[in-house]
Amino acid sequence: MRRPYLMADSTAGRSLSASIPGHGSFTVTGDALAMIEVFGGLLHCYQGPGGCRKQGLYFSRTEPKKPIRCLLGDPERFGGGSRDGWIQAGGEEIVVSVSHELAPKLGGAVLDFGSYNKMQRFVWLSLPAVKGPACTCRRSFGAPAGRRSPCLDDQGLGLNDL
Repeated sequence: MRRPYLMADSTAGRSLSASIPGHGSFTVTGDALAMIEVFGGLLHCYQGPGGCRKQGLYFSRTEPKKPIRCLLGDPERFGGGSRDGWIQAGGEEIVVSVSHELAPKLGGAVLDFGSYNKMQRFVWLSLPAVKGPACTCRRSFGAPAGRRSPCLDDQGLGLNDL
């Protein structure tokens, strides 16, 4: 059973902060929240091999056995460790989780959904903890893997499990 973290109707057009327990936090844009709701209310973010860089950034509509679930809250209503501004309600919930490998890299990041490289997709607009240039499709990070390495866009998939 999923724990209710955010009422879907409370996301209308605003960005929320996603706090990763034991790590930092990142921003989830209103467009990303709306699409998470469309895709069933759950988004899991993780890294894996592949892509034009050494590490690919992937998104899934299913969670593995031990994800890190993020607390979603309004950044204007919380601060100083208080949980008063955290949005935790029943009903239609939105759950964002991350892998243990990706969690330390997401401090200050921005998760968005929009048209990138001629395709509607989830992307990390910024990953401040990751040094070096980002790939053009924003789906991979690290040192270039070589000219013959496939891009994560080769199949034109936005989510890996559609």
